[in-house]
Amino acid sequence: MLKSIAVVAGSYVLSVVLVLATDPLLSRLFPGDYVRGRIPSSTALITSTALFVIISILCAWICSRFAPSRAARHLLWFLIIGEVMGIASIIPNWSKGWPHWYWLSWLLTWPVSCWIGFLISGRRSDSPV
Repeated sequence: MLKSIAVVAGSYVLSVVLVLATDPLLSRLFPGDYVRGRIPSSTALITSTALFVIISILCAWICSRFAPSRAARHLLWFLIIGEVMGIASIIPNWSKGWPHWYWLSWLLTWPVSCWIGFLISGRRSDSPV
């Protein structure tokens, strides 16, 4: 049980850390766009979303791959936590001037990315590590 919680929580924390770590990269790719108090350009936001999808697939793969058993169940919890936390972070930011497609794209790509990560892992829901 403890290993299951550690795999799901660790995968989610890793996804958050990696997404936050993309900010310096995006600042270098789009100088002047990622400035505090300024909404980035659409090109920068699309790039940010693409990086988010790649990170999501990677972390879903890690969650599925290292789940002690029933990888699908672990990934389902990973997906649920991500969606709940996504909604919780969108609500306070909804009216701050950012394009709504940006927030919604992250919510809609998260389940798809999780599914792709699960498929890439090659694990069946009942096969042990």
